[in-house]
Amino acid sequence: MNRQLVFFLFLALIVVGNLAVIDYFLIFKKENPTISPPPSPTPTIIPALAPSSTPIPSLAPTKTTTKKTSKSISYVPISGSGSIFSLKWADINGTEFYFNPDDYPSLKEAYFEANFRLFNGNGLAFVRLFDATVGIEVWGSEVQSKSQDFSSITSNKLTLRPGNHLYRVQAKSSTSDSTVFGSGRLKIISQN
Repeated sequence: MNRQLVFFLFLALIVVGNLAVIDYFLIFKKENPTISPPPSPTPTIIPALAPSSTPIPSLAPTKTTTKKTSKSISYVPISGSGSIFSLKWADINGTEFYFNPDDYPSLKEAYFEANFRLFNGNGLAFVRLFDATVGIEVWGSEVQSKSQDFSSITSNKLTLRPGNHLYRVQAKSSTSDSTVFGSGRLKIISQN
């Protein structure tokens, strides 16, 4: 027991000694901060400008030319019509056509316009373009309608792949009703 008591007294003495040294440096060894005034600015001598015989250049008006661009719209008709009774995408026979965007060097945008209806008006009728060359739908071409009357609906902007591709129209419905495709066309917007 005496050993433990001696050990704790020794530790207490070390802690008290450290605190005394720290207090001494904090209280008695404080340095008085000196505040020095900011340096005074040195005067700078600026030489006076002497008159010059060199003329000052003047800005001449510049002529800007703007090129007017014009948009033109053309259509590529899609032949064929038909009806589809399917819940999954199915080809409409006779609607195949080839299209090459490279044939339109100033092509800016293209859209799919479809004239179609739902046979009984229950649910939705869907129509889209399918790129048979690469085996994938044309992005942006899907349109839908719930009307029993023929409606001409324009798709979003199409993403057409470069080169000559074989396209066809596909259709489906959301219920057990037929989608009737009457006609369609590509709307080509060119900018010159």
